[in-house]
Amino acid sequence: MEELQFVWGWQPALYLFLGGVGAGAFLAAGVLFLTDREHNRAAIAASLWAAPVCLGVGLLLLLSELTAPARGLLLWQSFSNQTSWMAFGAWAALLALVFFALTAIVVTRPIEAAIERKWPGFATKKRRIATVLTVIGMVLALCVAVYTGMLLMAVPAVPLWDTPLLPCLFTVSAIDTGVALVEIAALAVHRREPLTHRARKLLERSVVVLVLVEGVVLAAYVGIMATGNGGGAFTHGSAALTAALSAWTLTSGELAPFFWGLLVACGLVLPLVMAVIGLVKDKRSAARQGEAAATPAPEETLPAAAPVSAPALSSAMLVGALGALVGGCTLRFLILLAGQHADLIATSAAQLLL
Repeated sequence: MEELQFVWGWQPALYLFLGGVGAGAFLAAGVLFLTDREHNRAAIAASLWAAPVCLGVGLLLLLSELTAPARGLLLWQSFSNQTSWMAFGAWAALLALVFFALTAIVVTRPIEAAIERKWPGFATKKRRIATVLTVIGMVLALCVAVYTGMLLMAVPAVPLWDTPLLPCLFTVSAIDTGVALVEIAALAVHRREPLTHRARKLLERSVVVLVLVEGVVLAAYVGIMATGNGGGAFTHGSAALTAALSAWTLTSGELAPFFWGLLVACGLVLPLVMAVIGLVKDKRSAARQGEAAATPAPEETLPAAAPVSAPALSSAMLVGALGALVGGCTLRFLILLAGQHADLIATSAAQLLL
């Protein structure tokens, strides 16, 4: 029995992007917080507040795509359809919103101080409360990141989406773009509290690893779908032709300029290069500091003790982060467009061949 495909608009693509960015930002900020609770609090708090905002806006966009948006609220009424990825994702996103906001509240220092004044006992419990909220939020964030890919994989009659590699790709991309959002948040509050050397290096190394992993998963995804063998229930027969046409549309067809220009060059290569530049400059700066400290000289003859070339590193980090966000958004739009449009092409081609 042939499955009928329905066409998605631009709102779901932005939801997939914003939901992934919000989840990834919470994961990255959570790691920074759990590894160093005393420093980087301004950047961490800004990132934690950005996470529920992104996820909330994404959910509103998804609801606006429905013919009757109010009916979308029925997803949260019961757990009756426990096998539906949409129902699972709706509850995961709702719980994530709650825990994202609660974590941001207890981590933001002015709010934390206000709570201590109202509730004296909070001072002795805030560390444990913040830890529990952060860990639960990170688990929910990972669920939301995975769900953005599972939502498409569960849609029938779109062979390009019918592969376990899609949730893997969207999850890695979500964390990658989340790190980018944390970097932008850190730069926004840099004058108030600059990132520590350790945190900056952790973010830059994370970018290198995540971009390389995302590149490998993306190459595997496109390559496997080009063969028409995505490993899903629909990737056989005429569906294999559809999957192959979808992959061709991405890499060689009308979507190729966006795939190679915005996704690969801007979203992967640019952040990788900027992260490597940041790591190299940071290493050279640390080496110069070590040499200066080891050389006995009058204080007035020592070079300026700037730990890092702040403008250069900030520019590299900003350019790389913006590139990652552009690439992450492009990825969602391309996957949606190629999956839906190639199905129509494949149907027409199959009819002509027959």
